[in-house]
Amino acid sequence: MLQKIRDRARGWFAYTIVGLLTVPFAIWGIESYFEGGGPMDAALVGDSKISLQDYQRAYQQQRQRLQAMLGNNLDAALLEGPQLKQDVLRQLIDEQVLMQLVGDQGLRVGNQQLRGALLALPVFQQSGGFNKELYERLLRNQGYTAALFEEGLRQSLATEQLRDGVTASALTTSAELQQLIALLKQQRDVYFLKLPLAQYVARAQVEDAAIQDYFAKNPARFVNPEQAQVQFIELKLSSMADPITLSEDELKTAYEAQLDKYGRPEERSASHILVKLPLGVAPAEVEQAQAKAQQIASEIRSGAKTFDQALQEVKADASGQAEGGELGVISKGMFDSPALENALYALEKSGDVSEPVRMPSGFHVVRLDTITPAQVKPFAEVRESIAQELRQQQAENRFYEITQTLANLGYEHPDSLEPAAKALAVTIQESDWFNRQGGEGIAKQPKVVESAFSEDVLKRGLNSEPLELEQGHVVMLRLKEHKEATPRTLEESREEIVGILREQQAREALAKDLETLKARAVKGEHLQVLAGEFGGEFKNAGLVGRDAKSLDNAVLTAAFRLPQPEEGKVALGSTTLANGDQVVLVVARVVPGQKDALSEDERKALAQQLTQQIGSGQFAGLLDSVRVKTKVVMYSDRL
Repeated sequence: MLQKIRDRARGWFAYTIVGLLTVPFAIWGIESYFEGGGPMDAALVGDSKISLQDYQRAYQQQRQRLQAMLGNNLDAALLEGPQLKQDVLRQLIDEQVLMQLVGDQGLRVGNQQLRGALLALPVFQQSGGFNKELYERLLRNQGYTAALFEEGLRQSLATEQLRDGVTASALTTSAELQQLIALLKQQRDVYFLKLPLAQYVARAQVEDAAIQDYFAKNPARFVNPEQAQVQFIELKLSSMADPITLSEDELKTAYEAQLDKYGRPEERSASHILVKLPLGVAPAEVEQAQAKAQQIASEIRSGAKTFDQALQEVKADASGQAEGGELGVISKGMFDSPALENALYALEKSGDVSEPVRMPSGFHVVRLDTITPAQVKPFAEVRESIAQELRQQQAENRFYEITQTLANLGYEHPDSLEPAAKALAVTIQESDWFNRQGGEGIAKQPKVVESAFSEDVLKRGLNSEPLELEQGHVVMLRLKEHKEATPRTLEESREEIVGILREQQAREALAKDLETLKARAVKGEHLQVLAGEFGGEFKNAGLVGRDAKSLDNAVLTAAFRLPQPEEGKVALGSTTLANGDQVVLVVARVVPGQKDALSEDERKALAQQLTQQIGSGQFAGLLDSVRVKTKVVMYSDRL
């Protein structure tokens, strides 16, 4: 039984199993699995450690990002190769170096700044606002607790403060800007001669003996490729949502269950007076601070002073034992310690003042400034979005269920798709013939081609595992018919060979003419005269900039790579076009870009871009200098 599981545990099926096993590892940590085992660090950075668990999490996230960006174009060797592992570890080391530098510089991120950044993250947005349920679900899926994620975000924001501080201090002088404009807006006087490859191919003559000789020497090239034709079952999530009908009761129940999602909770703005307490003070000092805060609160609450008068006295006090001002908008759940929040929300109306509230920083006297009531969108306004979301959820659940059914039935009946097709009420489809390079229709998908020519499907005659071609699109296939590769006859291959030999002959003749033409052009013969002799096409492009649309990009690139011509001379070069045509080109003169080549807005934008580049370079230099001074030990053998 275990061997059968091993035989089938590949691809989609294996990913499902691994995904299920990942959950307990993410929740309890892999330390318990390796308890009593070897060292658990991927690297040491100064006095800090990068654990293997943190490394593995970052590595998997980077793999997922690459798969999402590149899809079927992703080289599997990239995901499994050592380079990606080393890159991820070096990135984590750089982050740790930066965090240590941030700590040394005393940069901090407050709770309110952290909350604002968290609520603004697009990944946690749904229906136009922050969705707490989505936030918690995504964190669980990635193996994070809220505290762990928020601490990481806090560190990231502090690092960004350092980065902004360095890059924002960069400067661009007017001379540097003008030099860049002169380069970017430079124009070059260009003319060129093109020798078309097709012209040489048309003149080429191929002997029958050469055809036979080429066929005899290249037998592996002239074969009818191995081909396959498959049957397949196809499941698409997109076809499942529309038929789903929902009752008004279901929609209203969903609305009631997610009221916080469709509105904004009550918010309160406040001001405070803080009697400060440093960490680790003696109990007597705590009592003195509390007494002072109580005196301030009592005077305000009795009417002896207004809050604003007490606040001004605090600001005027040179001892620095107290401070105060606006706290801004505060909503429930903002602070790790709820004491201040609870005191604020216990106040009934604007202007009310709290009793002293103990917080890590000292004793706060809080005044309620304004109340912004909770606002909830009416059911009618969000009905359609609720319906769409519920349909999608039900469709996803249904899609997951039938995909599981497909996997089970395909495994239980490995020699036929009929049981699965009957159970799922879907049609068995057939592909056209295709080879190992793919074909039309479903055979355009690399996963389909790879599976069709796999050992299980091609040799053992089994159903494939379910193949996820893209999100919400799954197929299972089996081989219908197979054709082995067969050698082609000389007559079947003659036309292809003639084409190959004529192009070879044409390229050789073209290369010879090109060298002759360049040698004569160096001696001073004009390209326009040579074009008539060699049957080429001459064009005078005139003054062109780097973004000229009138020239082939290869010609334009070659022209701007040539050195500036000396006085009374020209710069000569050559390039090959994508279709094999050869070009000889001349740059007669170079005209630098002028100040008025850009509008004022464009100059400002360019200056800003140059400043950012300079700042980024300076920040990279800072990181390099700190990294050199930091002791780093990498355990690459543990990755």
